[in-house]
Amino acid sequence: MNKAYLFLLCCFCFLLAGCWDEVNIEERGFVVGIALDLAEEQSGEGNPEITLTNQFVVPAGLGTPSEGGQSTQKPYQNLSVSGQSLFQISREMALIQGNPPFYEHLKLIVVSEELARERDIFASSMDLLIRDPEMRRETKVVISDQKAKDVLEIESPIEILPAMHIETVNENRDKSGALIEPLRIGNLNEYMLEKNNYLIPRVVPTDGKMMFNGAGIFDGEANQLVEIIGESEIVAVNLIKGDFKGGFIKFESNDGLMIYEIKRAKSNIKIDTNEKDNIKIDIEIDTEGNIAETFGDRSLLNKEYLNEIDKQISKRLEEKASNIIKKAQNEIGLDFFGFSEIMQEKHYKEWIKIKGNWDKGENIFQRAEINVKADATVRTSGTTDQTKD
Repeated sequence: MNKAYLFLLCCFCFLLAGCWDEVNIEERGFVVGIALDLAEEQSGEGNPEITLTNQFVVPAGLGTPSEGGQSTQKPYQNLSVSGQSLFQISREMALIQGNPPFYEHLKLIVVSEELARERDIFASSMDLLIRDPEMRRETKVVISDQKAKDVLEIESPIEILPAMHIETVNENRDKSGALIEPLRIGNLNEYMLEKNNYLIPRVVPTDGKMMFNGAGIFDGEANQLVEIIGESEIVAVNLIKGDFKGGFIKFESNDGLMIYEIKRAKSNIKIDTNEKDNIKIDIEIDTEGNIAETFGDRSLLNKEYLNEIDKQISKRLEEKASNIIKKAQNEIGLDFFGFSEIMQEKHYKEWIKIKGNWDKGENIFQRAEINVKADATVRTSGTTDQTKD
């Protein structure tokens, strides 16, 4: 019996040994946001100098309900250090900051367009963050048209941590079709491994406020920012890819401006790869929604008039989608709609033959015949023309 008790005691000792590497929460330097910029001063030798800015949470500045609101102390502190190695910079911060950086609660990574346009530097910068065991794959990535570290200084009256504010706004896709799906670092890693082109949401500081405005197109081979597209073009991209969660489009009818609120949207993409030099892509866009606002005085209860509006909206959708496709083929020269991924999935044998020349080399994508057909339906038109019984 004594031996049994001794055995159980030894087992309990092993279980209690699980806390050997614990770190008190007060000793953690919680980082919620990261900004990456090219350093203002470059040595001109070796790798370029990069400025890493960490947004640390200051718990004393968050306040508690029992204190009657927020503290007068700032709830965050931004610390910037420059160097050629992000790993080295992160370790140097431990010599400056009392609590070393801890990234398990990181929500956002902001990268300046200046850095993103430099060939291979973006991928190199992301390399450490992807490898870091503390990094979570749900961390979101955005680009900024100005210094990334300045974005982490833009405060909101609603969200006291700038990084959290940006991360929250990025989720409002059900309200605006001009927002693309948030890019998470886990998805970014997959794009980089597969060498697929991808889009990253773009933030623009304006008059002390932050707003999302378009997206950056990245070449999957070089992992380099090549072009910026605006809000209207993002709406078209979302419709083409069937990734439209909510939003609206403006269109001019014969009776003035109207706003079509899209409640449901889907797309169907068919690719004919029988002829290598004449690949055909047919895109069918189907939407349902309602007239959210109209500046005309005609009644929307007239069925013939409503059918005419359906046709006008369909034409407008086709124009928007066709315009961004022409821009992609004639100006940018990159497929960022996911056509290559569809071919790889559904036409693998044909894709193997052309993948090196799809939007590189011979650039078959530029010569592809792409047709768009849209079918919009207005389901409800509001109650302004009716009275309650």
